[in-house]
Amino acid sequence: MVSRAGQVHGWNLMVINTNTSAQTSARLLGQSASLLAKSLVRLSSGSRLVSAEDDVAGQAVSMRFDAQINRTSATINNLGNALSFSQTQDGFLKKIGGALDRMSELSILAQDVTKSNSDRSLYNQEFQTLTTYINDVVSKDFNGVSLFSTNSLNVTTDSEGSTLALAGVSGTYLTNPTTPSAPVGYPSTTRLGDISSVFNADLDGDDVVVYGGLLQSNQITRDNTLSDLANFLNSTSGQTSASYNASTGQFSFTVAAGREIHDWGHMFQNLGFTPSELRPGHDVFAGSGTFSATLTFTPPPTPTPGALDISTANGASTALTSIKSAINQLASDRASVGAHIARMDLHKEQLGTLKDNLVGANSRIKDVDVAQESTEFARYNILMQAGTAMLAQANSTPNSIMRLLS
Repeated sequence: MVSRAGQVHGWNLMVINTNTSAQTSARLLGQSASLLAKSLVRLSSGSRLVSAEDDVAGQAVSMRFDAQINRTSATINNLGNALSFSQTQDGFLKKIGGALDRMSELSILAQDVTKSNSDRSLYNQEFQTLTTYINDVVSKDFNGVSLFSTNSLNVTTDSEGSTLALAGVSGTYLTNPTTPSAPVGYPSTTRLGDISSVFNADLDGDDVVVYGGLLQSNQITRDNTLSDLANFLNSTSGQTSASYNASTGQFSFTVAAGREIHDWGHMFQNLGFTPSELRPGHDVFAGSGTFSATLTFTPPPTPTPGALDISTANGASTALTSIKSAINQLASDRASVGAHIARMDLHKEQLGTLKDNLVGANSRIKDVDVAQESTEFARYNILMQAGTAMLAQANSTPNSIMRLLS
């Protein structure tokens, strides 16, 4: 019996139409060729993951590793730039420190009792030059970012975007002295004595008298506020009433009929008010009817600070106080910058180690083992050659049938 597969009891028949041996050899040769080609690509690319089906889970993990490695590299670059920023900052601070040291020395020399003001003016020339140098340094920037600013800078420290805040360095070291000044605005808590240093007027509850003498009762002094003054006038049992609006600086008052206020204009002139109905030094007498007026407190402008100067002994003493304070502030700023540098160094070293470990883990997933793969390549190459030879042999087998037909 001849089966449909061309076999009788498991033995191959000599047929022409179907060469099963050649078909099997061709199939195996195709598989060897595919494996040889894949091995060749792995060896030429150095990657074990030629296509996604080679290692589905490994491919996904490797992609995440690649992204994290790239982010880590970017973070290392950011930290390197931030380190350069802080190191530049510290370099400038070191130079400022040298200038302040010399300025403090000049301030002491200018206080020498054997020196005249002409001698001190010579010291002052160098002193002012150093002042200009410091003011110039604190205006510097790093790639457009101010080196000396109160604003903190957030530096990325890992691949997830965590940040380290670098505290700002203001660079305000030479704070020029100012003279005491009146407050700006209309605060209800400001003392009368703070508004005007010449204020020495008091109020007497008897007949609501304002004058510059001793008090008998319900006194108002330089330690009271404008609100206190309004409350005092309101406490005179219908003789007067008053109100003070701290947001506008307006002080309004009313004097009852038959009552008077002595020296009102003089006192409020000292307080800095501008009376619209009163003349300085005049009394207020309501007569047969009531009298009302509104005064507006005008705060004086804040004086412009004067520059440090050591051309006089007193000026040198004042300058020394400011410079000593500047040196203390500089020492604090350099300590802060140094701490930032130390911490960023640690972060950078940590990220370098992390990157090495991530690269190693990723390599084990996707990089080809050349020794093993070259062995496989040799194997597939031999199978390819053997398969080619056997396919040729299988294809030549039907030729023997011709001998039977001849």
